[in-house]
Amino acid sequence: MIKKEQTKRRIQEAAWQLFRENGYQDTTTRHIAERAEVAAGTVFSHFPTKLDLLKAGLSLQIDHVLAAANTDCPETGPKEKLMHFAGYLYAFYCLEADFSRELFRVLIWQQDEFEQQLEAFRQRLFSHEPSYDQQYAAVMMDCYFMTLITGLNAEKPDAAFMLNQLEKKLDVLQ
Repeated sequence: MIKKEQTKRRIQEAAWQLFRENGYQDTTTRHIAERAEVAAGTVFSHFPTKLDLLKAGLSLQIDHVLAAANTDCPETGPKEKLMHFAGYLYAFYCLEADFSRELFRVLIWQQDEFEQQLEAFRQRLFSHEPSYDQQYAAVMMDCYFMTLITGLNAEKPDAAFMLNQLEKKLDVLQ
């Protein structure tokens, strides 16, 4: 890995750690630069805004969770695949529920930034189907996200409960 990539990764890791420790709002780019052991301007040369750091960090974390879920993903229908991935993702978000709530408060209006990743995921759900039903995939994802938001809104979010709720919603679609 070249030095520029190493620096970018160090900044990204430092930012993610600080966001988790202090929250997004209470983390400054100066804190990130100090933790990454770079000059403050270096942070901005890799990430134009603090929000860009948050988006990049979340995208990387989700990629890790999905990679773990891919290792034992059933090659069945879209509903079963979504339930499988949701189990991993809900557990990830519930692990640090306060941080997850803050993530969604900041990122809920940034859907365009994640559209490519979401579309690839929707298509993955239909990878063993004769055709890709874009409308059905969109409704499934709506159910997934509303269950996530509602679940994170609970005093003590419970991934198993959220998964159960998602399954009930998806059953209605069939």
